[in-house]
Amino acid sequence: MAEEREDQDELIPASSLARGPAGVPGARRTRIASVDLSASLSKLAVPGELHERKAGVLRCTACAHRCVLTDGRVGACGVREGRDGGVVVPFGYIARRYVRAVETNTIYHVEPGSKSLTFGMYGCDLRCPYCHNWRLSQALREDVAGEAPIPMTAEALVDEAVAAGCRVLCAAYNEPMIAAEWVRAVFEQAKARGLRTMVVSDGNTTPEALAYLRPSTDVFRVDLKGFAPEHYKALGGRIEPVLEAIVEARRLGYWVEVVTLVVPGFNDDAAGLRGLAKKLVAIDPALPWHLNAFQPRYKMTARPAMHPELLLSVAGSAYARGLQFVYVGNVTGTFQELEHTRCPRCHATVVERKNFTTTVNLLDGDACRGCGERIPGLFV
Repeated sequence: MAEEREDQDELIPASSLARGPAGVPGARRTRIASVDLSASLSKLAVPGELHERKAGVLRCTACAHRCVLTDGRVGACGVREGRDGGVVVPFGYIARRYVRAVETNTIYHVEPGSKSLTFGMYGCDLRCPYCHNWRLSQALREDVAGEAPIPMTAEALVDEAVAAGCRVLCAAYNEPMIAAEWVRAVFEQAKARGLRTMVVSDGNTTPEALAYLRPSTDVFRVDLKGFAPEHYKALGGRIEPVLEAIVEARRLGYWVEVVTLVVPGFNDDAAGLRGLAKKLVAIDPALPWHLNAFQPRYKMTARPAMHPELLLSVAGSAYARGLQFVYVGNVTGTFQELEHTRCPRCHATVVERKNFTTTVNLLDGDACRGCGERIPGLFV
């Protein structure tokens, strides 16, 4: 899910255990003979907890689809399955992990300048034709060659993060909420070692799943993919559960940031985006909103990149409507100044960024050095 930028196979993995061709650490994976990924994942599945039985009907509660899972039936995500009268779920593996700047998860108000180990798995409850991480999120639908799960324990993954000097552990790349049981197991180990924990989600989840993860999870970063029901219908979901999840996550005490990837010809209507800003202001004026420019990818390689001028206009409107922190990303040149964080009281720049990386941090703890205004987030 983090369609904007999150997964690039050519980046160096967190450990040489994730190897490319000829055992070379960090090399790009080759397209080898396709393995039966679904069968491999089924062998790693364990009994799950996020489900309910009412009037004899067993439903999964990990995402807003609330799929009925009779024995042998797989949910919309492709990985949660009815088995032996219950639900089995992904556990004990990863598909990718990388050590990168925390900001590459499009999260700006958490530990700026620190390193994050970000990991992902397979499967997704939505079908975005512009997904940058489609080799993971859509692997079970696309029959992607060369993909296989890497068995992993929660302890070993956290050990890697600590050894790499990370202060954050993040679940991203596909949809983490469909593997909430595994994510919680990893995050419990991470919290015990003093790490911050983050989920990068499409937001198409449930109050039950959010409550389940909250004790071990600090941050819920949401991709808000459009402003109208037809946008989500095209992607296989509904907008209402996403907006409700943002509200519920704030109520539960998560730190929440919202990202909208603006795609030409899909969700690039200025009036609609301004209306979305109005909805976010009503939730919380201090909620950071990231407007990221689409870049051609996956099934939309023929579509042009998003021009940043519209994003600049929408960002200005969002500020005028009362949002305190609005960012524009996936752009170059002078527009990159819109990656910076500015104090909402005196307007001084308190954190400077370039290409999703903090370059200057002028905060005094979590406060502006100039006027003492506290900047909302998890800075200390």
